[in-house]
Amino acid sequence: MEIAEQQAAFWRTYSRQLSNTIRYTEALAAAERAVALASDNAEGWYIRGTCFAMLARYDDALQDFEHALHLDECYVPAWDGKAWVQGILGHKEEALIAVNKALELDPNYFDALKRKKRLEAL
Repeated sequence: MEIAEQQAAFWRTYSRQLSNTIRYTEALAAAERAVALASDNAEGWYIRGTCFAMLARYDDALQDFEHALHLDECYVPAWDGKAWVQGILGHKEEALIAVNKALELDPNYFDALKRKKRLEAL
């Protein structure tokens, strides 16, 4: 693994740790470092999108989830993230399309299973 990717992996992990302690602004800064170091890594864009969503920056979050999917159309967390934000925005049909794609790729993806049940209950 090259140095830039090792550093990006560090910043992705650090961003997740910060998010887990509800330090979303700092998590976003770490995710931005990760994306700057490895702009072709879908996970980095997904993590940054998650930070944006937690900061109620939903349009930015959707853009990052879409970019992650552009890099890897089979990246299940990004499909689930897209469903999450579309649901928050009240776009039930788009959210269901995204969550169904996540479950098509991984039928046991726990977050998507929960999300689909919530969306169908709306």
